[in-house]
Amino acid sequence: MQRNKDIIFIAPLLTVVSFLLLFIFRSWDDNRLTSWHWVFGKAEPVKVFFALSAGCGFVSLLAGLARGWRYSGRPLPYSSGVRASLRFPAAACAGITRLFAIVTVYFLCGMIFWTMPEVNIDASRYFTQAKHLELFGVRYFLNEWGREIHAWTDMPLVPFFYGVIFRYFGESRFYIQFFTTSLFSLTGVLTYKTGQELWDEETGIYGAAFLLCIPYLYTQIPLMLVDVPAMFLLLLSIFAFIRALKRGGLWIAVASLAISFAFLSKYSAWLMLSVLPVIAGVLALQSKEPATSTCLMRAAVTFSVALLILGSFVLFEYDVIRRQVMLLMAYQKPALKGWEESFFSTFLFQTHPLLTASAFVSVYVAFKKKDGKYLIILWLVLLVVLLQIRRIRYIVMVFPLLALMASYGLRSVKRLETRIITVSCALVSSLVIAVTAYLPFVQGLSMVNLKKAGEFLDTRSSSYIEVHVIQPDDPAGSLLVAVPIMDLFTRKTLIVDDHIAVRQHAEAAGSSPLRFTWEFKNPSYYSSAGISTNIDTVAVISDSAGRQNPSYLDVRLAGFRLVKSFDDYEDIFRFRTGVRIYEKKGDERDL
Repeated sequence: MQRNKDIIFIAPLLTVVSFLLLFIFRSWDDNRLTSWHWVFGKAEPVKVFFALSAGCGFVSLLAGLARGWRYSGRPLPYSSGVRASLRFPAAACAGITRLFAIVTVYFLCGMIFWTMPEVNIDASRYFTQAKHLELFGVRYFLNEWGREIHAWTDMPLVPFFYGVIFRYFGESRFYIQFFTTSLFSLTGVLTYKTGQELWDEETGIYGAAFLLCIPYLYTQIPLMLVDVPAMFLLLLSIFAFIRALKRGGLWIAVASLAISFAFLSKYSAWLMLSVLPVIAGVLALQSKEPATSTCLMRAAVTFSVALLILGSFVLFEYDVIRRQVMLLMAYQKPALKGWEESFFSTFLFQTHPLLTASAFVSVYVAFKKKDGKYLIILWLVLLVVLLQIRRIRYIVMVFPLLALMASYGLRSVKRLETRIITVSCALVSSLVIAVTAYLPFVQGLSMVNLKKAGEFLDTRSSSYIEVHVIQPDDPAGSLLVAVPIMDLFTRKTLIVDDHIAVRQHAEAAGSSPLRFTWEFKNPSYYSSAGISTNIDTVAVISDSAGRQNPSYLDVRLAGFRLVKSFDDYEDIFRFRTGVRIYEKKGDERDL
């Protein structure tokens, strides 16, 4: 009995010790956004430590109470429903209630991070594409994507979804965050269902829990990017394809559509869809005739329908796709080496160590069991390692499969209590680190100035805001892309002055890590054409709100006064934004 009690404290102790070790060696974390070296330069590690310890202690207390109940000798009913409730406290009810519980937990975890600014300037591209659809309609978007609508190396599906949301619900970041957080929640459901489909319910539940054990992932949920939607669509393709091979019927159509959507979400998803032939091969080999032939036939039909859909798209957009692929090969692939992050960072600092350890164990367990189905969840993680894809944003879509690997490894632990405590401690620890360290850090990045400025503009009486952009002397990228991000946070109409003080030399821009910012064109909807009203509010975006205005801007601002300045800076990233708001003198407004 003493041994059983000791088990309660092993996982919490490992969780606390792993945090301390990672904190000590935080300078080894080379993540490009949430490196522990940067995060804990701003966060208060003592508070994080005590919050983490308290969380793990609470988990141990609950485990002790549960054990006392289990071993109290009280008679227990043995219906399958009650037994499931006792064995799986994270999913106490069956069927739809269990799925609702997963969605609710995921959604609440994601909502915590809705106060984040847009920390990645790629959001400006997706916002611009979406706003074209909002203003000019679906037909315009489909005809002009990759032409008048600059598409860089983006696929059209996710910006299309964002544009539809803007057009029919309103241009508000709230709706975008609700959408991406909903997809994140459904990814949790699909992780659970995929684990259940391949093995059993417990594997699925632990997999869904382990997906919440990746602190970095929380910082991506509220952003207007494509990574979280692409993660959902890839996992949907995998799950629907498994169902299509096993059950046929309507699932073939669902799988074909899901594969097409994943293909159209992101170029890196093309590589990740290589898991589908692996799934077909594994399930066919594990079936007996005539089931093998049926499985292969269903796979062929699914691929044929998907190829028909995608072939039509490629044929229609061939020139655009060809240019994008050439750009990917000539610029982005070589440039990726300059953006690399170590696997040590990705799988220890940005992912909870207990998750990574369980995933490693799973390889040995699956090999020992000779479990062919394990190759389905291993394949993409193996590709990431073999192809040395050392950029965490590019492998976000693989995280659900990594979580299932960890779940598979955890299932090899004999004691139920140990399994539950382990995954619970990892989850609590990851959430505590994300909320108490990552969130305050990203809220202090200079990109928050665009968020604050946009929200401040909504408090002013002016309907139109004139925007000027001052490029820095040694720019990391063009600050013109900051305008759409500020636009995301305001309901006002922005009129952008094209008189940019500095342009990057073409050769330097071509090799810049932020090359797309120099190729970004001011959208036509920011033009002052057709607007006859006098503009009495001006916003100036620069790398610092303390930067001196160029002479042409001093002339423009004659008769204006500075009413608000936003100049938070984290002193880490070269690309920084500051905003000043000017209003005509004599206007009486509450500041």
